[in-house]
Amino acid sequence: MKIGFSSLVCPGWDLETIVTNAAAWGFDGIEFRGLRGELHLPLVPALAKKPEATRAMFAQKQIECVCLTSSATLCSRKPKVVAAQKASLIEVMELASALNCPYVRLFLGEVEGSDTQGAALARVAGVLISLAPVASRLKVTLLVENGGDFAGSADLWFLVDAVSHPSVRCCWNQCHAMALRERPTISLPRLGNKIGLVHLCDARFDGDGVLLDYVPLGDGDVEIAKQVELLKGLLFDRYLMFEWPKLWVQSLPSAETILPEVAKFLRERIDAKQAILSAYKGDKHPAKLAAR
Repeated sequence: MKIGFSSLVCPGWDLETIVTNAAAWGFDGIEFRGLRGELHLPLVPALAKKPEATRAMFAQKQIECVCLTSSATLCSRKPKVVAAQKASLIEVMELASALNCPYVRLFLGEVEGSDTQGAALARVAGVLISLAPVASRLKVTLLVENGGDFAGSADLWFLVDAVSHPSVRCCWNQCHAMALRERPTISLPRLGNKIGLVHLCDARFDGDGVLLDYVPLGDGDVEIAKQVELLKGLLFDRYLMFEWPKLWVQSLPSAETILPEVAKFLRERIDAKQAILSAYKGDKHPAKLAAR
């Protein structure tokens, strides 16, 4: 597994600072959820103006541009709204292709008015089916993240299975699933190879699944270490991406404080030797003759 962090963690940094610090602290890649206050990435000159120079900067520092995040949601019942969201998403996909970035993340959004969750999911599946050939042509993979009214793994499983295209997978965020009190022992085995990217964020929750506050990895209720163990068992070899909503929660510790700790924590969890899962330890049928 590789490790990275989202630009959401460091909203005040420019591109060069992000890439330099990622290399210095031992990360492998970066996800971009906006840059210096601009959330629509095709409008960010540092990324979009000279993609060749941007690719060269990443290559020089041996850091990967892993994922670009779009603010698009696709579950509206209004065709004009969906068309505008699709156009915005395609702009991000084209930028990702120019940067040799493999993933583009999007959100499911909220159920509108008298709409139902099932109907909204079916509409999103239809839109993703239409977008999958575009993603394939651009050599990017669309990642649908759980959240909002679609926080559970069952929704994502249905969606990715309904689309049934290699260019559509899911981005799993266990912190969002905690609103439903869903544990990783349910989520991760259910989704399996449908997961393209894992977001890691830790927090404390009350008994009703209401988020109380964000905390460093390993200090909250999201069972980060258990997630890494389960992903090892699933032979997950992609990215664990740390996401810290510093852009909106200004009281959180700074990126300079939290990111070195995150890199150390994740490396230790990834490198940790797992316990043998067996009913007994040792060979209950040892050889009776001495080895030559």
